[in-house]
Amino acid sequence: MTIKTHKRFAKTVMNYFRSKPLRVVFAILWIFFVGLIIALGFEPNPYALHVLDDPEPHSYPIELVVILLMATLFHLSLLVTLDIYMRSRWKLLAMLVTSVLFLLYFGMMAMHAPPSLGGMIFWTFLSSLLFLLLCFWQVCLFVLRRFLGRS
Repeated sequence: MTIKTHKRFAKTVMNYFRSKPLRVVFAILWIFFVGLIIALGFEPNPYALHVLDDPEPHSYPIELVVILLMATLFHLSLLVTLDIYMRSRWKLLAMLVTSVLFLLYFGMMAMHAPPSLGGMIFWTFLSSLLFLLLCFWQVCLFVLRRFLGRS
């Protein structure tokens, strides 16, 4: 790759974040939760400790952490793809449905979840809540504009 391609990519990314500042908050939260999932991988699994009687020392669950990081990356890529390619007002609803599907998939394993999986569940819950609030905000704005004539 040439320097020109790197500059074009950096400029595209900066324009993506500059157009809507909420994207920066979402990206910072995503980076925080990726770090949290990695850090929680070092915590011992209480279920394995007390119920399964696994002997000490417990190994780092590298497979689980890699799967969770790949899932968060896939989740983020789906959301960014929806954000870039959808131009309708239904974009936020599609992003909400995507996040809720991830929440349901990982939430089914919440009962005896290791700490890193708990971090993933919390991330999908937080992103679903964020998109739910944004959808509610869009509905309120639509009602205000449509029926009350305000902007």
